[in-house]
Amino acid sequence: MAAMSTVNGVLGPIDSADLGFTLMHEHVAVASAGFWQAWPELFGGREACIERIGGILAEAKAGGVETFVDVTTIDLGRDIRLIRDVAERSGMNIVACTGHWLDPSRSMAARTVEELTALFVKEIEQGIEGTTIKAGILKLANDDTPQLSRFGEKAARAVARAHLATGVPITTHAGAKLEIGFRQAEVFEEEGVDPGRVIIGHSDDTDSMHYLTGLMDRGYWVGLDRLPMHDPPFAVRAGTCAALIERGYADQLVLSHDYPLDIQLAPTAFRDEEWGPLNPDGIRFIQRRFLPGLRERGVGAAVCEQLTVENPRRFFEG
Repeated sequence: MAAMSTVNGVLGPIDSADLGFTLMHEHVAVASAGFWQAWPELFGGREACIERIGGILAEAKAGGVETFVDVTTIDLGRDIRLIRDVAERSGMNIVACTGHWLDPSRSMAARTVEELTALFVKEIEQGIEGTTIKAGILKLANDDTPQLSRFGEKAARAVARAHLATGVPITTHAGAKLEIGFRQAEVFEEEGVDPGRVIIGHSDDTDSMHYLTGLMDRGYWVGLDRLPMHDPPFAVRAGTCAALIERGYADQLVLSHDYPLDIQLAPTAFRDEEWGPLNPDGIRFIQRRFLPGLRERGVGAAVCEQLTVENPRRFFEG
């Protein structure tokens, strides 16, 4: 597969050289499928939501974040027009995804691998939700049991086949404490996917070197992309990252927060009283806290730039 020099962005192709500081696993907004379209009042109204989220992204862009990879799938309430409008409001490079999370509808669960593959390829090559906005990354999520569910395996095979058909890379949501990344890797390898085109995500949910280095020794990227979630705490996540760098794995790590800028998967009180206070820095946490924490642990500035600029570019280029 030829290297990619451009990445599908919601406002058009992005030259990989222009990705800059990239957050690799984020969400503009999450809800159940159809919520944004059916109940905009829940979010304060569509225009107010665009203004609010666009303002957050504009501030992040002014602070040095250049690309925001949105991994919101159809079952996470993806509204591609909302994502487009937020990109236009903020000037942020946003890369949208196709694929699937953990909440398949009955209609989706009934689909075959071939049908799922066709949908994912269509959203990459033709556009999403009747637009010409093309997905720039494939998303897979598995974390419910030690083995992949029936639908989870179908989705994994469909994501793998869509990747092979299009060259668009893969990122995953994987239950690290159950070592789900190994199960995902088994399917990808059975389907003939190059591990170097895959990020096994949420890997910072564990400090198990057996799991982390086991994936990277097979050629996978590892996403330390739930910063600064509390279990394990930030200090443990930073220590794990520094330890992996010390062992020579800096060229296989990417960073992100997995921090929805609007979240409607839980009661409003959770968003207001728990989600925000958990990370007051939002999508600036890596810049403001995590990278300085790495520097305190002896990681040099050049390596910090590698994690946030060079590695995302290399990942997309293949």
